[in-house]
Amino acid sequence: MAQKKRSAEGKCLENLYRAADTLSAMLALEVKELSARQKTARRDGTETSGIVKAMKEITAILKDVAAVTKTVNEQGAEAEGGECGVVLLPKVEDV
Repeated sequence: MAQKKRSAEGKCLENLYRAADTLSAMLALEVKELSARQKTARRDGTETSGIVKAMKEITAILKDVAAVTKTVNEQGAEAEGGECGVVLLPKVEDV
C-alpha cells in the first residue's frame, strides 16, 4: 500500500515538473515574440506600454511557477528524475 502511495506521489510530482517546464517554455516563446514586437514598435515609433505590461505579467507568472516548484522541493518530495528548471527572461525595457 505504501509503495503504491509513493508511486502515485512520484507520478503527481513528475506531472507537476512537466507542467512547470511546459509552461516555462511556452512563456519564454511568448517573451521572444513580445520582444520582437517591442523592437518593431520602437523602430516604427508606436506605443509599447502594452508590450511592457505583458512582459511584466509573464515574469510574475514565471515567478509563481518557480515558487510552487521550490515549495514542493522543499517539502521533501523527491521523485526520480524530478529535475525542473525555469527559463530566465531578458530584462524588460521600459520606454
